Amino acid sequence: MHIFDAQIAAIVAATPSIRVVRLAIADPAFRFLPGQWVDLGVDIDGTAHTAGYSITTSPLHPGTIELAVKASARHPVARWVHERATVGDRVRVSQGQGPFVYLPEMSDNAVLIGGGVGVTPLLSIFRHVRDAGLPTGVHLVYSVSDSSEILFRDELESAARSHDNLHVSITVTQPDPRWHGLTGRIDPVKLHALDVPDDTLYYLCGPKGMVEDISTLLHDLGVPMSRIIFEKWW
Repeated sequence: MHIFDAQIAAIVAATPSIRVVRLAIADPAFRFLPGQWVDLGVDIDGTAHTAGYSITTSPLHPGTIELAVKASARHPVARWVHERATVGDRVRVSQGQGPFVYLPEMSDNAVLIGGGVGVTPLLSIFRHVRDAGLPTGVHLVYSVSDSSEILFRDELESAARSHDNLHVSITVTQPDPRWHGLTGRIDPVKLHALDVPDDTLYYLCGPKGMVEDISTLLHDLGVPMSRIIFEKWW
């Protein structure tokens, strides 16, 4: 597998538990497709560590990618990103990987269903449709436990207001008084309300249990398994 040198160009605290890391990759041979992930390699106290993270950005912006890394006391790379990483640090990334990909020839309609930080590959697909000016009808259905953990809320809602083919539904499972949108888990009522064509592709990414539950819900609503693409975060 080809490994590329990269440098941290920016680190942003996007939510209380998620840092977004922008990586500059000078090698023009680096490639990825919307929805893919990379292995991020870092050296910590002389030992090499690697962890996989989905790319959140569109391939239309060569030379840089962004990764959204959730804090974790158990994972050395995540701890390094949150506690020690600084702009200018050198890291390594693999080529884009995985079959969790959207290309315009696959369908004219896509529903992107994400739970928590599992939304990250879906953001890449959503942004690619927006940035490429594709006519694809996209519905992003995004569930979080706390409204403070919504990634890129302003950007997503602005895109939905500005593009007739982009739609965003955010639901909060443990809402506080400041939240005035959808509440509760993603359920048959929320899915049925999307009112999408039969040729729609459904992309699911999040905790294993959520992905399995949503797959069952979709199947019960008549969606064939051949139109459900999923990635589980173990």
